Amino acid sequence: MASRTWTASIARFAKRLPALLPVVAIATIIGDTSRDRSAEACGGFGPSIYELTTFDPDIVGDSPGLDWLPDLHGFGGVCDECSRDAILADWIGYLPGVKAADWQKILYEANPTELQALDAHLLGKGAAPTGYDASSVWSVPAQKDKLHGALQFVSLARAIEPVATLTASPQTLPPLQLASDAKLGFKSARDPFMSQRYAYQLMRVSFYRRDWPATIAFFDKNTAALSTPSTDIAARAHYYLAGALRRNGNAARANLEFARVHAMSKALAGAAAEDFKPQDEADWREALRLAKTPREKAELWRLVGLTKGDGITAINEILKIDPKSNLIALLLVRELGRTEGELIEDWDTQKPDPKRVAEQRKSYATLEKLAQRLQATAGVDRPWLAALVLCHIAAKRGDFATARAQMKLAIAGKPGDVRVASQAKASLALALALDYKSDPAREDEIARAMNEIDKSFGRATAVRDDVRGRLAHVYFAAGKIVDAEFLKPGTVDPTDEWGAPTNPKAQQHWSTVAFVKEMIARSKRTTTAFDRFVVDSPGLDTARLQRELAFRQLLDGDAATGLATFSSTKQPTDKLGTDPFVIHILDCHDCDHDKYEKAPWTHASVMSRMVELQKAANGKGQAAADAAFALGNAYYNMSYWGNARMFLEGTFQQTKEPREAERWYDKAFTLGTSREFKAKAAFMAAKAEMGRLMAPSNHANNQNAGLPMAMRWFAVEKTFKDTKYYQEVLKECSMFASFVASQKP
Repeated sequence: MASRTWTASIARFAKRLPALLPVVAIATIIGDTSRDRSAEACGGFGPSIYELTTFDPDIVGDSPGLDWLPDLHGFGGVCDECSRDAILADWIGYLPGVKAADWQKILYEANPTELQALDAHLLGKGAAPTGYDASSVWSVPAQKDKLHGALQFVSLARAIEPVATLTASPQTLPPLQLASDAKLGFKSARDPFMSQRYAYQLMRVSFYRRDWPATIAFFDKNTAALSTPSTDIAARAHYYLAGALRRNGNAARANLEFARVHAMSKALAGAAAEDFKPQDEADWREALRLAKTPREKAELWRLVGLTKGDGITAINEILKIDPKSNLIALLLVRELGRTEGELIEDWDTQKPDPKRVAEQRKSYATLEKLAQRLQATAGVDRPWLAALVLCHIAAKRGDFATARAQMKLAIAGKPGDVRVASQAKASLALALALDYKSDPAREDEIARAMNEIDKSFGRATAVRDDVRGRLAHVYFAAGKIVDAEFLKPGTVDPTDEWGAPTNPKAQQHWSTVAFVKEMIARSKRTTTAFDRFVVDSPGLDTARLQRELAFRQLLDGDAATGLATFSSTKQPTDKLGTDPFVIHILDCHDCDHDKYEKAPWTHASVMSRMVELQKAANGKGQAAADAAFALGNAYYNMSYWGNARMFLEGTFQQTKEPREAERWYDKAFTLGTSREFKAKAAFMAAKAEMGRLMAPSNHANNQNAGLPMAMRWFAVEKTFKDTKYYQEVLKECSMFASFVASQKP
């Protein structure tokens, strides 16, 4: 699990933006090495953090991509969408009257020839290029000089972009002419907007020429020009500065710059977090010393908390600097997510490790004290957030009274905010579920709390699963197994990680018609809000339940009733892509799907055919035997062992136990009139017997148990030595050959 320590590693420097962002593309700044992150995944194939955590980190409203994810080896990289939005917003603010879509087309799509033609047309020296004749750039004649300068700048930026890379050889560095053009544009710029952009491009050329000292010196000399009016460009300039500093050996100042970028730009926050690499204590202390203001020191501490896995220390240090800082919120919520994700509670198969439970409680207590301290601080940033965190922590320990009180404070502190109200209601529902009592008052309250969670709430699914899972166990323990199953499907027939019943000897409820009918009846009882909450179980709507009933009736041998149920509810009847009536000595699922891919069989047509076969099998003679044999094939192929297991896919009726197949093969054997046919029916019955013995309810189902032998039907098959089919079985089936060899003469 996550470590509380932070370690250093030299990492790579910045991500490349797509080529379609030529005006402000960042490109790679730090070289490749392994990345060390102290927040690690727990391993295995367990639930994701989105399923485990029930507090929505987006509530904070800070930089995206910075919530705690244990398996994320990075912090979001560059936000391309944020970059495009910031770039376009800058230009549209500079060129009022020009439509965003029109300028975006020029900025990202126009080729060099079109850019030249656009500028010429603007100056009255030619027609507008095709596709640009109706552009809004021509509708603001007062901006002619601005547009001319803008088009020239875009042309220069496009020329710089192909050589803006550190992967090229020294022989293909950006030409000095580009530096000269950028310098000329910088000196002749008539307003701060263009001056900043030319300065930025000049800095880029210097950087990609690998002249780190010159890049640093240019920034230091022209800090004022690079800092305004665009915050986006200023952040990018600081990012290039950080890269040059790192490459020039000044790690402390580089890390300070990364912290500045992280605080300045949503577009670059994730990438800056990745590249922030304090190497040792001396390096870190020097970065703190270089920070000019308390705010910058707090920014450094926040980035340490984000990247080095010790948010608690970072929060405490920021509190010393500024108890009202708006840099604490993100760290607080990250630590809440980390703490909630530390414990995977599998309520079906295991109890949580007591040591991990104790550790989690300790972490919650630490967070609770911090949140209480923040809540008691006058003028604290986002006071409603402290209340939300306290509400959630109380909910996680089942302290319903405290959770309700903090919920009210949170909602009152941020009135009208749907997201805050949803989180508050979600936490309250969790508190109710943890200390749940099955009575009408509690049922009504928990239903209202869940219904008031907005559908857009970021952790709606996790909250729903947690609440319903806890309630399911309460109702299961109380003997209300139908409600329990609706609340959490799989509760009444629990399975292991491979889908096998955890208690194979116990009654499997979904394998009974009576239980399925009870589920259908319950789905129609929707009188109260709690009734509606219970039966609102994804995948267990009435139509799905009718399908379950139809297949259960079919598997119980009543094809006619199963078909009637299936048809009456207008169930979807997809093509199976196989022929369920085909059978072999040795099964080959994929072979049959390849060979019979275009077979017309569907759920409905298979069931219809089985109804006909059951009628025929009730007759006498070889015709009845043939029908019984075909039924055996269909039932066998629907099981796990056959070629049409997809018939039952997505239902609770999937089975490894082809009892019904064995019954029909037995009948076919009895009715058959020829020894060749009887030999075939006996062997197919043996396959069904083997499948039945291999079913979880009859077999240890582990690697050391070995395969059971179909003793009954192999013994019958052995009596047909005089048939051709017997010889085929002996040749193809090694298990039968072993059985024969083991028998005494």
